[in-house]
Amino acid sequence: MKALITFLLICFVARAQDLTQSANMVINAFNNDNIKNNHITPYLLEIARNGHQLDSNIKAKLEELGFNFNQSLVSRGGAKRSESVGLDKFYDSGNFRIHYTTIGRNAVSGADNNANNIPDYIENVSNILNFVAQNIRDEMGFFLPPGDGHYSNEYDNGGSNHFDIYVRQLSSNYYGYTQFEQYAQGNGDNENTSEIIEKNAITSYLTIRNSYVNFNQNSEIENIQVTIAHEYFHSVQIGYDGWEKVWLLEATAAWMEDKLFDDVNDIYQYMKDWFRYPYRSLDDNGNHHYGSFIFFEYIEQHMGGKDLIRKIFEFSVQNDSYKKDGSHLAINKALNQNGYTFKQALNAMSVANLIMSSESSAGIYRYQDASEYPVDGPTIYKTINFQLGVQSFVESTRLNRFGSQYVKIISKDPILVDLKNINGSNEDLQLNAILKKNDHSYLVISNQSINIDPTDLKSIHLSIVSKDTLNPDWSYRLTFKDGKSGTDANLPISFNLSNPYPNPFNTDISLSITVLEEISLKIDIFNVVGRRIKTLHQGRLSPANYKYRWNAKDESGDFVGSGVYFIKADDGSNQEWIPITLVK
Repeated sequence: MKALITFLLICFVARAQDLTQSANMVINAFNNDNIKNNHITPYLLEIARNGHQLDSNIKAKLEELGFNFNQSLVSRGGAKRSESVGLDKFYDSGNFRIHYTTIGRNAVSGADNNANNIPDYIENVSNILNFVAQNIRDEMGFFLPPGDGHYSNEYDNGGSNHFDIYVRQLSSNYYGYTQFEQYAQGNGDNENTSEIIEKNAITSYLTIRNSYVNFNQNSEIENIQVTIAHEYFHSVQIGYDGWEKVWLLEATAAWMEDKLFDDVNDIYQYMKDWFRYPYRSLDDNGNHHYGSFIFFEYIEQHMGGKDLIRKIFEFSVQNDSYKKDGSHLAINKALNQNGYTFKQALNAMSVANLIMSSESSAGIYRYQDASEYPVDGPTIYKTINFQLGVQSFVESTRLNRFGSQYVKIISKDPILVDLKNINGSNEDLQLNAILKKNDHSYLVISNQSINIDPTDLKSIHLSIVSKDTLNPDWSYRLTFKDGKSGTDANLPISFNLSNPYPNPFNTDISLSITVLEEISLKIDIFNVVGRRIKTLHQGRLSPANYKYRWNAKDESGDFVGSGVYFIKADDGSNQEWIPITLVK
């Protein structure tokens, strides 16, 4: 009990420190202090949700900046929104009202090439806003943010039920921000979703820069694009659940940038640090949670498409994040609908991050844009040069919950690897052997004990993954000792997948599976982007030889097109996939 009380006290103090830090970051930002962090939205959300707990001195500083503590949520709203000061013009376009000015320190460029009395800058903002909103709603199926038409007369709503955008001068480092205001009426998409009760939905508005010239290496249009994609999606997210965890909000907002404006690649700036510290938790705070967009890249590409991300927020509504962290549960429920789990996704991403390839040979661990990423893979924690007859060890105390560490093995002889969790159950950790063959295909084995024969292998890597657990950190030990001929998982591998024939093929392809012990086996066909095309078998098999045939049709019975596909066999511990080529 004493330990539990101490743990809770530490958590309480940490939360108080985070809240104070958020307030100071916001105060510095609105006082135009030049600080390195270029994202203010998560701090505004922290103040909105918990700002009433701040001490009186910090509250007074925030009130000087226009913050209002008279509502259940702390915002810059009231009789007049602070962002509206000095903006004497507006432009209505679709669902948006864009507030701006052409005079003073907040002025936008007066360029107006089509002479319609609307500055080109504002028209560009309008066009991007409507493009983003249309794609998020019509292409991805999200509900748009709740409106502010229900505000009482004492509160500024921008003069209409439009979603408001304020264009003004910001501190030098900031792209823009989402300001959170009041709890919505509980039926988002401008009061048209009566079938969903958004218990924690929050209204909001955006503020963006009046100029992005020389802001960073991107063009002004590109900066407007990624800012709106990111910040407007925040407004969409909190229209579902305004108490969802910041890591999920920021990682998926970064993911949205890439989905809507794939050529800009502004989010790549977060990848180097993220891959430098792969042992940090997927849901860690700070800039790390922007780099966690890679997790959503993986599950979107391989476990459900863009619809999967929308389903996460639909399940978020059901979890009541005000009471407890429901982020991982929402992800798990969305993945369950497609036959996956959060743990499987976390583990698969860990493997994909090591392989880091856009080549078809990477199979279900392929990233479509890996060749453009500014990283080659994660930091290797240790390299083992194994010698026959010499037992070696690797220990770590730095693996965080939902993080990974990587070990490279150099050996000419068979090697047996054992994983032991020093401070908990082995079930909380997963060991993967990522074996690249000389033919550039991959074999991935997952077990607590793995025998690896380097014959015919081009490279050997291990990933150690900390799966869903209540503990924040794990210590483990890897033991390396003499193995035996034949790569297996300590016991003989449960199945062997023969080379399919003929390959390439134009009508039918056959394969043979030799099952060595009774197992539950799934055999699937995947396309080059990792989408399941056809399941050839799913269920238990007794030891025997089995033959299967694929006739180039999908689950609906329709013929698929020419290209590279993959046969994947998976028994839950070991998996193997082989590329095949269909030529018509």
